[in-house]
Amino acid sequence: MARVVLTQPWPRVRGVEQRLRALGHEPLAVPLSRIVELAADPRVVGVAARLAQFDWVVLVSPAAVAAAARMAAGRWPAATGVAVVGPGSLQAIADSGMAVDPDRVLRPAGPTFDADALVDTPPLCAPQGLRILVLRGEGGSEGWIERLRAAGARVETCEVYRREPLEPSAATLAALRALLERGPAPVFVFTQREAVDRLEGTLERASLAGRAHASLALAIHARIADALRARGWIDVRAIEPGDRALAAALELPPDSPSSHCV
Repeated sequence: MARVVLTQPWPRVRGVEQRLRALGHEPLAVPLSRIVELAADPRVVGVAARLAQFDWVVLVSPAAVAAAARMAAGRWPAATGVAVVGPGSLQAIADSGMAVDPDRVLRPAGPTFDADALVDTPPLCAPQGLRILVLRGEGGSEGWIERLRAAGARVETCEVYRREPLEPSAATLAALRALLERGPAPVFVFTQREAVDRLEGTLERASLAGRAHASLALAIHARIADALRARGWIDVRAIEPGDRALAAALELPPDSPSSHCV
């Protein structure tokens, strides 16, 4: 079983930590940001009352899934489809208990899981006349949304959460130091590009960067993997998003050939 350092945002990281522990792994949660839902924002309240007006609601992340579940209060409109970027958000739908018809859940076939891949998926690849709502965090990317609009979709966006930086506690840093100073080396998991820079700053301040860079790093997107290499990580592997892919990756032996490719 693996020793695993998880960098997902709080509170999302809590569920991942619990599931890995149940599988016999030794996870350490080192969240570098926290998700703050904007449920009381008047715009969010207004959009929640209009979910049934849209053909598709795009949930860009597990945090957006959690926000949408609360907005719908367990009553997701039957005629409104849900589009997600990848397996991580599918897991979040299951965790939330949101009652969505599985036949009305859209996601990319993979292996790339991002918003551009979602837009390439039918019916979003030919969205003329579709009414689409995008639920996202503050500061989300716009390129793929403009693609939908340019192709004739009527797209509305709503920011339903924001991410706030989170500094690891002294106890968390002590536990991380113990993992790095006493073998076997842990596996680091990255699901966000900004987590790479934030963790790097934490490691440098604690004089742990060199030790960490010798560990295996798992990244759910090539952009994250590239950022890790640029920061000095040597052994980087790209995996699909979601708990199943992570659990499968942790079962591979460290010298597996597939553990060194991105």
